Amino acid sequence: MAKSDVAELKPRLMGVSISRKEDDAFLTGRAQYLADIRLPGMLHAAILRSPHAHAKILSIDTSAARAFPGVHGAWTGDDIIKLCTGIPGSQQINGFVTTVQPLLAHQIVRYAGEALVIVVAQNRRTAEDALELIDVEYEELPVIANIDAAMAEGAPLANEGVPGNLVFRHSHSSDDLQNVFAQAAVTVEGEFHNNRVSASPMEPRGYIARHEWTTGKMTLWSATQMPALVRTMAAILLNFPEQNLEVITPHVGGGFGQKAHLHPEELLVCVLTKELGAPVAWFEDRQENLLSATHAKHQVNQMALACDANGKFLGIRARGLTDGGAYNSMPWTQLVEAHVGLRVLTGVYKVPRMQDEAIAVTTNKCSIGAYRGVGFQAPHTAREMLIEKAARKLGISPFEIRRRNVILDQDFPYTTPSGLTIREGTFLKSIDELERMVDYPRFLERQKEARKQGRYLGLGLSVFNEISGIGTRALSYLNTPTTTHDTATVRMDATGKVTVTTGLVAAGQGHWTTLAQIAADAFGVSTEDVVVCAGSTNHASSSGTWASRGAVFAAGTIGRAADIVRQRLLQLAAHLLEASVEDLVMDKGMIHVAGVPAKGMPLAQVAGAVYFAEATHPPGFEPSLEATAAFDPADVVLANGAHAAIVEVDIETGIVKVERVFAIEDCGQMINPMIVEGQIRGGVGQAIGSVLLEELVHDSNGQLLTTTFMDYLLPTSVDVPDIEIHHLCTPSALVPGGVKGMGESSMISAPAALACAVNDALAPLGVEFQRFPISPERVLSTLAIKRASGSEHAAA
Repeated sequence: MAKSDVAELKPRLMGVSISRKEDDAFLTGRAQYLADIRLPGMLHAAILRSPHAHAKILSIDTSAARAFPGVHGAWTGDDIIKLCTGIPGSQQINGFVTTVQPLLAHQIVRYAGEALVIVVAQNRRTAEDALELIDVEYEELPVIANIDAAMAEGAPLANEGVPGNLVFRHSHSSDDLQNVFAQAAVTVEGEFHNNRVSASPMEPRGYIARHEWTTGKMTLWSATQMPALVRTMAAILLNFPEQNLEVITPHVGGGFGQKAHLHPEELLVCVLTKELGAPVAWFEDRQENLLSATHAKHQVNQMALACDANGKFLGIRARGLTDGGAYNSMPWTQLVEAHVGLRVLTGVYKVPRMQDEAIAVTTNKCSIGAYRGVGFQAPHTAREMLIEKAARKLGISPFEIRRRNVILDQDFPYTTPSGLTIREGTFLKSIDELERMVDYPRFLERQKEARKQGRYLGLGLSVFNEISGIGTRALSYLNTPTTTHDTATVRMDATGKVTVTTGLVAAGQGHWTTLAQIAADAFGVSTEDVVVCAGSTNHASSSGTWASRGAVFAAGTIGRAADIVRQRLLQLAAHLLEASVEDLVMDKGMIHVAGVPAKGMPLAQVAGAVYFAEATHPPGFEPSLEATAAFDPADVVLANGAHAAIVEVDIETGIVKVERVFAIEDCGQMINPMIVEGQIRGGVGQAIGSVLLEELVHDSNGQLLTTTFMDYLLPTSVDVPDIEIHHLCTPSALVPGGVKGMGESSMISAPAALACAVNDALAPLGVEFQRFPISPERVLSTLAIKRASGSEHAAA
């Protein structure tokens, strides 16, 4: 890119915590979410879902439902499969088993909650009443309720399209570790059970489709994180002309990855609006969300770490098992968990040898999909817990053992055993700063005094790096090969005002503000002079807002497009001011010679001349102030940081109270620190839920037992403590502006710090947790087992 690229500019608004432009609409109730949309003649859908986890469908009688007053129709899998065969979940890698999820179950249901019949009526209430009139006859089939059952020899099939229930098995690195572990001074190991959870966005899923037969155009309103993919795949799977399909994303009340999929219900409303000639809406309720929106994080990690007598890491081995549910979700598939997580197993540490295996199996549960931190969280947590266990064995502080093993500045570029090249990172500085923030000597004094009083305080650490701004190169490295495509258009009007058009969509992250800051800095104007247009596939294209990629791809696409427009403005201004382009700067709405503000002219005057004063144009000048640019990082973009947590465990009640959390974040050049800190705080809240509270519990028959927020416990403001945040800055050379992503960092790293803190608190009692959540019930039962057994150690 040109010397004058955004990365070369001295930031004026980048790094400034300006107020969010979008919040007035949110705070006054004027923001339009999906359920606020009312279209003339709009009908409403409700879905009958299977009560069985695995069963043949012998018959479905919808006649009474169809005859119910106000009902416009009822469709079964037999009806819909003629119009769409289903959603394929596939990866272009050898050995991967593709699945196809029907929009409505056809002949067989494969999890409790799978869509079976859809009824469309004049309102949702009528549609739900009609569901009660449908008679379905089933023949129950054997249920595969967990990983062990799926992998048992001769096990029944959870999905007959997946031989042996095995979707994929793969090893990234297979160093021989037998001698390494045999000769190690210390080895630590464990089997870590990460709980199945739901992203639980505040706004559940919802879709509205309208087909206009006179023009052949269809509009789909979707609370999605990836409208371009939805548009393209809907066009392909429904055999509908893509140029006639627009996907509109209104304000979205949280996504967290759950809305970064193509869901069956999205295609159903598209099918039915054509069938009925009227708009069709479907809004999910919370029970449906917990039953049938994607689940996440369900892994078992069998892991071991070998160290020498000084605590230096010698080797690590891991076997990650994913309970993937009945189907592969699109586009992430079951590989979104252990498969990608083990690709970054060694993290920020120098581990010379590594052995790993990732296995994904089908079970009779809702499909696994993306959720903030995806598969990185579980193996990261297991590794950090083993590091602290090794430190206790060696009598080394949790800070010191990490210092002795992190990749140092002189090691860059460093290539991990799995082949990831790490070119930068403030790993040692993060550890040192975290120890200062915690005041470790003071904590040890407090912990000692508390134990004398029968109170159990614990400190846990976690040091991380995060693959952020995931594009084509990162997905290739993760062995989930996919090409991403992102563009933005920047236009300056004749009055000097700027319009940014992007394919990125927001779900509460503050894009209208941060994207405006990027563009404003490029032209030296105020964010009030920038408007951001987003939320329609008729705008620019984007692979979506997921995997900490919004800031990276906004900086890349907007930065590159803005630079093209900026160069044209400077070219004309140089001609008018009789100066060289290299001598000019843009600042405070002016273009002037650097150091000589008097020798300049208003930016708006130059823009106006581009549009309306041809006589002022130099020879060969291109009179356009609009440009579109694409961006895809040339390599893997890595952010980094660390977390620490202090907890107190009440051994009488089993309640874990999180006293304080400390966070260090190095996401390169921040765009808006306030928004960065909001992301950190929100992620810590979700981490507390993931480690201490949340679990989607299935019984042996595959029935989900936690179908309301009375059973599925989310953290509240009472559970989230004070969070102290410190920022470091290592700008990325791969992204204009030096930006890195950070949206997933807290959900990758903070869970480990919390889990380590609980184990540190209860270490004197010989209790160790390797299964999540660490709920009061689990704490009390483990302590009871420990007392009853009389053993020195109890793991749960």
